[in-house]
Amino acid sequence: SEFLEPSRRRRSPRQFRYLHRPRSFFSGRSSMASEAKEKSKADSTYYYFKSTPAHIAKNYVPKKIDPNAAMPTQTARAPVEQNTGSTWNKIGTWEEKDYSKWAQDRLKALLVETECPAFSSGELKIAEVTKAEGDATILFLRGKKRIGFEMHLKAKWKGKVNGKDVSGHVSIPSFDSDDWPDDIEIDISAEKTDENHREARQYMKSVKSNVMKQLEIFYNELQKK
Repeated sequence: SEFLEPSRRRRSPRQFRYLHRPRSFFSGRSSMASEAKEKSKADSTYYYFKSTPAHIAKNYVPKKIDPNAAMPTQTARAPVEQNTGSTWNKIGTWEEKDYSKWAQDRLKALLVETECPAFSSGELKIAEVTKAEGDATILFLRGKKRIGFEMHLKAKWKGKVNGKDVSGHVSIPSFDSDDWPDDIEIDISAEKTDENHREARQYMKSVKSNVMKQLEIFYNELQKK
């Protein structure tokens, strides 16, 4: 059958289906697509075409600019303050500064300055800091500043209770930025167990809040670095 004349070749059912469709069928589909396209243009609010509805088109009518008209005032934006570290680090890339030595010296001075008011049986004070070890750093990253520290502190207190010499220790085993301020432990101990030392130890426990005030001063000063 492949050698038959073109007019006599067998056609598939699919071909017959379209061959027997009236011409109006195809022209109808074309007109429907055109109508849908025109309707889409007519509903458009993005462009100023002839097909745009009049109530929308008026929003796009060109307006003449008056050169003598005053320009609208604009509120100046406040400059954004960023903590970017060193002068070379204007874009706020990674930068880490070590403040360990400063932290050790500053905590020694602050603990000795802790207020210990006199009481009825005697007078006590934090005489010296025997240990101030650890690290303190400031990290600058993406324009933000983060402080971090982990210190181990121990100080000696002494004085007189009922005319007798007494002494003991204030220990802060972990002064850590991750635990600040709610989980900082301050331990008070006495070198002896007699009545005067017990009374002195009890009084020094009441001074814990003043020790925390000194640690808070350190924290705030480090933040301002």
